[in-house]
Amino acid sequence: MKKMVNGIRTRSNLWYAWLGVIIGVVVLVVLAFIPMPFYFFSPGLAKPLEPIITVHGGHKTEKGEFMLTSVYVVYTQNIYEFLYGLTIPHHQILPVSQVSAGLPDPEYNAIEAYMMKSSHQNAEYAALHYLHLPVSVKATGVYVVYVEPHSSALHLLHAGDVITGINHQAVLNPQQLITALTKDKPGQTVTLTVLRGKQKREVAIKLTTLSPLSGQHQPRAGIGILPSEAETVSSPYRVSIRTGNIDGPSAGFMFTLEIVNQLYRGGDLTKGYKIAGTGTISANGTIGQIGGVEHKVIAANDAGAQYFFVPMDTAKGDTNQIHAELTVKNNHLKIKVIPVHTLAQAIRFLKLLPPSGGKSA
Repeated sequence: MKKMVNGIRTRSNLWYAWLGVIIGVVVLVVLAFIPMPFYFFSPGLAKPLEPIITVHGGHKTEKGEFMLTSVYVVYTQNIYEFLYGLTIPHHQILPVSQVSAGLPDPEYNAIEAYMMKSSHQNAEYAALHYLHLPVSVKATGVYVVYVEPHSSALHLLHAGDVITGINHQAVLNPQQLITALTKDKPGQTVTLTVLRGKQKREVAIKLTTLSPLSGQHQPRAGIGILPSEAETVSSPYRVSIRTGNIDGPSAGFMFTLEIVNQLYRGGDLTKGYKIAGTGTISANGTIGQIGGVEHKVIAANDAGAQYFFVPMDTAKGDTNQIHAELTVKNNHLKIKVIPVHTLAQAIRFLKLLPPSGGKSA
């Protein structure tokens, strides 16, 4: 009798053990579906620009390197990915809403891709303009940055499309498109002339209701897109920039320096140094603030760069310069931070640099 009781107790303990395992597995599975939408940011790469940029009619004779800097980004959706993110060195955690302003991933990625495209064009124009070489900009239509989910144009228009006409009338910029749409009402159908790549097509779109423009009270008819200017830069010095999967506008300034250097006739501006940096660039050569500067300084230092160009803090709320300098100080980095506000300031600094002995290891 005693043995039978022990047998029952043993089987009962085994049953409880299996129940615990099953509950544990269920909990682990459930945790995988509990959303934890965060972005982890950490130092990315510092990549030489000479292999990425080719200026036809220019030269590649650098003794040093101009380098773009990037941020390594990990998007986490559950507790396990979140825990992985905690293992990344020098990480920073931000909620998705703070990074993408609540936009879904496709729209956010489309905006980032557009900003990179714009940075290519601004860099090309700013470099050629600085060198007093022939360059011009031509408006070609309305660039579709992304299509809003509620729009009837969803699946008919794609991010990257260029609208060149409405109802067989040419449009060269967003304002012309908005003005043309003031004659129509929500529910009406318009015909858009659209360039997708090199293919032209006619697309019939049923207009949706949009909020009133600033200073107006009545809702208006619209397509339901985020529009921007579509422009082309023309010059005898054609520029090719291949950045792969790097998006965003923050490499624009360093693109500009590399373009200038490949066309510059006064010697190699790198002077044999590894020179990294970050910052947006406007067509007139003004350098703008960016995000993730702390991670980019570390990436540049880890890649052996001696100098790091950073956007100068010139307006209320600017923090790139101070954050870069604090990162160098707090992490005891060897790299030297050089704040600049314009392309001309950066090139003036480079011209005054004494030559180095060559590329550093």
